[in-house]
Amino acid sequence: MNDAGERIQLKLLNVEDAEILLDLQLRNMAVFEEISASDRSDTFYTLEGQVAILERWAKAREEEKRYSFGIFLKATQELIGEISLFELVLDHTDKWIVGYVLDQGHNGKGYMSEALQMVLKFAFDEAGIKRVEAGALPDNIGSIRVLRKAGFQEIGRQNIKIKGKWKEHVMFAVDCPERA
Repeated sequence: MNDAGERIQLKLLNVEDAEILLDLQLRNMAVFEEISASDRSDTFYTLEGQVAILERWAKAREEEKRYSFGIFLKATQELIGEISLFELVLDHTDKWIVGYVLDQGHNGKGYMSEALQMVLKFAFDEAGIKRVEAGALPDNIGSIRVLRKAGFQEIGRQNIKIKGKWKEHVMFAVDCPERA
């Protein structure tokens, strides 16, 4: 999917995007590390590390297990964030999770709300996903606002490991709307 909204465009990320993705990660390292459950070892912050991640994401996309999109400003084509849908199996139950990061210089401008609406449309209309879940740290008011604006409802709390420590997250879910 290459989908354009009012101010942003979503593009599936590929290996060719490794340099710009690395730049986004490096510019926002301190903030992203505080919220990300993914492995952020030293190799993560290398071009080779980003290429390896993008190769894994491409394989998972072929298997219909992950869809990772770059969030690009339409006006400049600058990569300002990343949003992914990925399937996890927890307690023998398949769950689709949405995770996202946005360049800190672009927070509070509505870009992530626009991106999340586009990704949910893709999930429900194109990928056949019936339910999407997400988690946010309780003090991440901006992320919680984005989720609620997109129709997510709070479903409980869950501990998620961030930088080797368990941190409580508020969990949210949204179901595919019934089609008439």
